[in-house]
Amino acid sequence: MVVERSNLLSMMKLSIKVLIQSSLSLGRTLDSEYPPLQQFFVVLEHCLKHGLKVKKTFIGQNKSIWAPLELMEKLCPESADISTSVRDMPGIK
Repeated sequence: MVVERSNLLSMMKLSIKVLIQSSLSLGRTLDSEYPPLQQFFVVLEHCLKHGLKVKKTFIGQNKSIWAPLELMEKLCPESADISTSVRDMPGIK
């Protein structure tokens, strides 16, 4: 499964590279009949079917604005005042 994931990601990188190079060299937009564009969508479909997900980042799976602040509170309790004042700011949800 790890090898398959690696192969899919390599194919996706190669497909994107070919698309960018061909778009720049042709100097035009690519239409749906262009074979490298079709290949890109096939590889993208395989990635989605395989269930590839992004790796965990600093924010983590929770992509809200509060996740980094909550992490900061855990790592440095003195920063609780900062996150509290940010949460109390008008216009921030």
